[in-house]
Amino acid sequence: MTAARRGRGRPAGPGVDIAQRRSDLLDAAERAIRAHGPDVGIAEVAKEAGFVRSAVYAVFPNRAAILSALGERQARRLLIEITERADGSVDLRRRMWLFFDVICGWMQDDPNLYRALGMHAASGDEMPGIFDELAAAVEAMLRLSLAAGGADTAAAAPWARAIVGSAMVSAQWWIRDSDMPRAELVEHLTTLCWDGGAALPFNTFDVKAIDTGQS
Repeated sequence: MTAARRGRGRPAGPGVDIAQRRSDLLDAAERAIRAHGPDVGIAEVAKEAGFVRSAVYAVFPNRAAILSALGERQARRLLIEITERADGSVDLRRRMWLFFDVICGWMQDDPNLYRALGMHAASGDEMPGIFDELAAAVEAMLRLSLAAGGADTAAAAPWARAIVGSAMVSAQWWIRDSDMPRAELVEHLTTLCWDGGAALPFNTFDVKAIDTGQS
């Protein structure tokens, strides 16, 4: 009797260290993305890793799963870098500045990887991406801070996503269109998020001008 053919995602063979195989494939995916651009697929990852495609499917069912795992890993790296650079500081404004600086620096220095992970985050895929991981970390911090002050913690989730989203969208504009020094961009983002809407230099005339389309 001929054995039934196993499909994609079948278990790895005996003696395979799944955790190590997973790490190796993520390393290969990063190399492939950096070398060939953000649109690489399973075939390029398998080639870079030196495996057949079925070996990749044994660990990751599809490309979205690879990008989700890469996003989780990269978010963890960024959060560790922020913690290390904070060096125990309890200055929350300083930590916010570092958060923006680390994200902007990564997006500037690793453009293909950020584009790949950014496209995954914007795709609406049900698997979490780097945006979700970073926002969850910020949400946890905000929730604790709000609770400690006796405030309603419901704002933590939307605020966290506004903070992370503003950083990523602003950094995309900065990389593409601006020659502003990174430190200046980071300070502008920090000022807006730290001081909130009260920091915006609007007055009644400005709002009326916006409503009427005047410049």
